[in-house]
Amino acid sequence: MNLVKENDTVLRTVCEAWDFSIDGDPMPVVEEMTKVMFTEGGIGLSAPQIGINKRIFIMGNKDLLVACVNPEIITRQGSVRELEGCLSFPNLWLHVERAEKIIAKYYQVDNTVKEAELIGLMARVYQHELDHLDGICFDKRVGKVSLQLAQKRRKKLR
Repeated sequence: MNLVKENDTVLRTVCEAWDFSIDGDPMPVVEEMTKVMFTEGGIGLSAPQIGINKRIFIMGNKDLLVACVNPEIITRQGSVRELEGCLSFPNLWLHVERAEKIIAKYYQVDNTVKEAELIGLMARVYQHELDHLDGICFDKRVGKVSLQLAQKRRKKLR
């Protein structure tokens, strides 16, 4: 499987829930996503970014990788605006406002529910990847002028 680029409509589509009784074990999807994420050098990747319209994403690194199936956010606290990138939007960097701390709820690959308090970078990655599952890309989280300036900077890099 390959990484989907920014113009692909799958990135702007709300994903379907993963149904363990119908869709089965999500581990093969998670393994494919992991290969792509590490090949591309990312810290998060959603299923639609490899063309799969299901509510799954992964985040972390080789030491600690978390797979989130049917994720949601229970609470949000604080707000921080930081620079963010996306593997599907190479070399595009945008200042995006996100909650600084969240309580996340998701299913693990073994179909057990997990709740976790996430702060800082992991809270940001979780929110970014959850947006993908809702058909929202990070370029929609900034104003038109900010996006245009970032796109000009990207063109200069190419």
